[in-house]
Amino acid sequence: MIQNLKNYFYHLPKAIFYNLYYRFPHRQLILIGVTGTDGKTTTSTLLQHTLQNAGYKVGIISTISSPGLHTTSPEPSVLMKLFSNFVKDGCTHVVCEVTSHSLSQFRYWGCKFKVSVLTNISHEHLDYHQTIQKYMLAKSLLFSQSEIAILNRDCEYYQDFALLLNKKHLTYGKDIKSDIRAKNIKITDKYLSFTVDKKSFITDSNYNYQLSNILAALSVTRALNIDDEIVIKTIKKFPMTTGRRQEVDNPFSFKTIIDFAHTPNALYQTLSSLRSTTKGNLICIFGATGGRDKTKRPLMGQVVSQNCDIGIVTADDTRNENINDINDQIIAGFDQKYINNKKFIYYNVPNRQDAFNLAIKIAKSGDTVIACGKGHETSILHGNTEYPWSETDAFNTAFRNRTSHV
Repeated sequence: MIQNLKNYFYHLPKAIFYNLYYRFPHRQLILIGVTGTDGKTTTSTLLQHTLQNAGYKVGIISTISSPGLHTTSPEPSVLMKLFSNFVKDGCTHVVCEVTSHSLSQFRYWGCKFKVSVLTNISHEHLDYHQTIQKYMLAKSLLFSQSEIAILNRDCEYYQDFALLLNKKHLTYGKDIKSDIRAKNIKITDKYLSFTVDKKSFITDSNYNYQLSNILAALSVTRALNIDDEIVIKTIKKFPMTTGRRQEVDNPFSFKTIIDFAHTPNALYQTLSSLRSTTKGNLICIFGATGGRDKTKRPLMGQVVSQNCDIGIVTADDTRNENINDINDQIIAGFDQKYINNKKFIYYNVPNRQDAFNLAIKIAKSGDTVIACGKGHETSILHGNTEYPWSETDAFNTAFRNRTSHV
């Protein structure tokens, strides 16, 4: 109730004011909305590159491009200024990564999207929305502002979301009823390939979930009448997204990867893909944010224990929570069957740099070490203080420590 009052009597007036102040700059742009629990940033970045390859000047508002720390969809004062700057720079299209918080807080009030796409729905932000139904309702608001709606037919909440939408929409996925359907799917340790309408698509990003991201982008580009060949060309060497499946070079004979995965579903999609292509042990460094949805913490622990050989539980943005309490809640979700059968072992290492040091110390030839949760972020929040942080630097420090002790 209090949050709703704040949304209508604080956030909405603020959004209206800045629309008026900047004279509705978004009306001069073709807006593309991308929402969902996971995959928003990757899909948005892929769309940006595809549109650029099609010859358009494109702006993007996403987790890795927005000003401010830990922000995906900026406040209206920043958002409207960004739109205004895009117009001045001659952009014709803007890809917007749109969060449920931004929709419920009217940050995109007044914006009309040409096309919007849903990547997926899974367990996230229930500290704010309280139930998955309210979470979906917030997401659905984007499509009431969109001319063309596109949904992921493979999402477990597709039917529920479609009912909320109550409007004609397009679909994509592996499901036989999808309007844009992938067939002949193949994943190797080198590539992912599939066909759509007898056209072949192949990418060097060999993750299971990348199929959905590519299909989402393909659905949008088709809605914009962009030739499939441009998508095919763009994904051949998949556009690099900082902090997503980002490999860090090391002097050893194992892989080291940074990824933003911080939900149970994102962890599952990422780790299950790596499990199928890792010859040795799969080692995961991860934690959970403080002051956010506590119910997902044991679910994250369960996913890691079922898909990894070694888990190292450590700090993420703890905010004002005790790191030991957060880690205990994660550990409570570990699947005891995997622990008892010695298929999974874990370490509780509260200091994040120490966790990186341990992972690199125990890694062997053929292993994969992945650090999840922070991705592209350049700070880590403890208490009310933002401390400088870099996952790449943390890996490099760990590499130096291992080398110096050889």
